Amino acid sequence: MRRPADATAALIAAATELGPIDIRLARDIVVEAVVQAQINGPLAPDGATPADVARVARSLPLPAGTPATVGDLLLDADTMLQLEGLRAAAVPLRLAISAVRHEAGTAPETFRWLAAACADATILADDIALHELAWRMVAQAREQGAAIALSLALSHAGVSELLAGLLPEAERCFHERVAIEEAHGRDWSIGPLLVAAWRGQAEQARVLLDTVTTEAARQGQGYQLPFAGYARCVLELGRGRYGQAYASLAGGIHDGSQIKFALPDLVEAAARSGQHDAAQQLAGQLARLAEASPVPHLGIPRAVLAERLASLTGEGVLSGTEGAHGHTEYVLTSKGLTLWPVLRSLLAWGDEHYSEGGPRRVFQHTADGGPVGSDGTCAACGRSVPVQDLLVSPGPGLAGDPHRPSPRLPPSPIYGHPRVPERTMVP
Repeated sequence: MRRPADATAALIAAATELGPIDIRLARDIVVEAVVQAQINGPLAPDGATPADVARVARSLPLPAGTPATVGDLLLDADTMLQLEGLRAAAVPLRLAISAVRHEAGTAPETFRWLAAACADATILADDIALHELAWRMVAQAREQGAAIALSLALSHAGVSELLAGLLPEAERCFHERVAIEEAHGRDWSIGPLLVAAWRGQAEQARVLLDTVTTEAARQGQGYQLPFAGYARCVLELGRGRYGQAYASLAGGIHDGSQIKFALPDLVEAAARSGQHDAAQQLAGQLARLAEASPVPHLGIPRAVLAERLASLTGEGVLSGTEGAHGHTEYVLTSKGLTLWPVLRSLLAWGDEHYSEGGPRRVFQHTADGGPVGSDGTCAACGRSVPVQDLLVSPGPGLAGDPHRPSPRLPPSPIYGHPRVPERTMVP
C-alpha cells in the first residue's frame, strides 16, 4: 500500500512537471494531491503538507480567460485557506461547495471533487452540505463499484450522522468501512472509536485509542490523530476530568482542521480546568467559525428548527420531501420564492437607516462571484439574480453592531437550487 505522503510527493512532482505543458491536467492532479495531503494530516513530512500543495497550486494559475471548472474552484479555495486562513477563504470555500452540490456529473474526477468538498464542509462546520455530499458520494461509489471512493464516503457519512446524534446510523457507516478495509488487509478503527466515546464506553474506547494511534503511524494516515484526540476529549469530559480533556487537544484546532465540531467541547474543558486565557481564545475562534459557516441553524436546538420548518411548510413557503437516504429535504416553493423581493427591500431599508457601518449583509452571485446590489442585479454579469443563486456573507455593518445576534448564530446563506433539493433551505 502506498503511503499518502509518498502519493502526495509524487503528485506534486507530476503537476510541477506538467504545468508548462498542460495546465488543466496539472491542476487536476493537484486536486488529488490536496485530498492525499489531508489524509497525511499532522504526519505529513516536509514537502507533502497541505501548505506545500497550496504553494504548488498557487504557482499553477489558470491562464487569463480560461473558464474555471469545479476542480479549479475547490483548488483555489483550499489554496487560500492554507496560505491566508479561514477568514479570507470562507466565501471561496462556500462557492466551491455550492458548485459541487450543483454538479450533476458522474465522471471519475467527480469523486475527487466530492471528497474535497466533504472535507471543506467539515472545515466550515457545514453539516448540511456534508450530509448531502457524503451520501451522494456513497450512492455514486456503489453504482460504479468504486471501493476506495466508497470507503472514504462512508467515513464522511458516518461523521455526519454522528454529529446529528444518530449513533446507530453512524455505526452502520463505520462498520461497513471497517469491513472494506479488512478485506484489503488494513485496520480502520477511528469510526468505532468515535462511537464508543460518544456512548461513554471507556474501556472499549481506550483499547481502540491505542489501535488508532499505532495504525495511523504505520499507515501514514495522520488525519486520524486529531479525531482520536477528540474522542479522548469527549471521554474525559464525561468523567469530569477537565484538565485531561483539554490536554487531549491542547495543540489547538487550526483553520484547516476537520474537527471544528470539537470547539465547544474544548472551550468547556479549558474553562473548567482553569485555562481561562485559552478558553477565551477558543471562544473567539468559535465565533469566527460561526461567521464563516453557512449553516443557518448553527447553535439552534433541533427541536426549535423542526418547529420552524413545520410552520413554514404548513404555510406553503417550504416543501418537504423524503430524500434518497430517508431524511427530509426542503425547497422553497413558488410562494416562498416570491417573498424574496420583499425581504430584500426590508434589508436595504434597514441598512440605510440603522447600519452606520454599511450593509450588514452582502450578496454574491454564485455563478460568477459578482456582487449583487440592493436592486438584485449582479455587477459582474448585469443580470437580475434569483434568490436560489445568491450567497450571503457578513457585511461591514455587522462589525461592532450592538444589536448583532450571538456569534453562534451567524447570518444565514441563501443558496440551493429548486432543481437540486437541499437538506434545508432558509427562505
